[in-house]
Amino acid sequence: QILMEPYAVTTAVDDELVDVLLTPLLTEGAADVVFDTLSYSAGPLPEQQLSSTTFPESVPVWVCYGEKDPWTPPQRVERLGRLERVEKVVLLPGVGHCPHDEAPELVNPLLLKFMERVKEGTVAENAI
Repeated sequence: QILMEPYAVTTAVDDELVDVLLTPLLTEGAADVVFDTLSYSAGPLPEQQLSSTTFPESVPVWVCYGEKDPWTPPQRVERLGRLERVEKVVLLPGVGHCPHDEAPELVNPLLLKFMERVKEGTVAENAI
């Protein structure tokens, strides 16, 4: 039931998804990992990483997000889109926080286009 919050496409929440998420949590030591994850900073925010001088300039960045994502405010995505390193921001209509699960038919073609974009950059770098 808790998965219904981030998933706008509720049909994506099925027994297989629950099993994929729950089974690792039932293994020995999992409680310690979950506690450490929730009580420790996950590291720098995307905004910090993308603004860092150590982030490679040649690395393309695309941001995609679900229109109905309850955990990622649109204002934050808009701010990311204004960063110089971000080439493209893609709004995925009708999906929530987990678009790869909720709408693979939208995400997979986007990933393929992104990989082509990365490949183009690699070819251009190798030609120099």
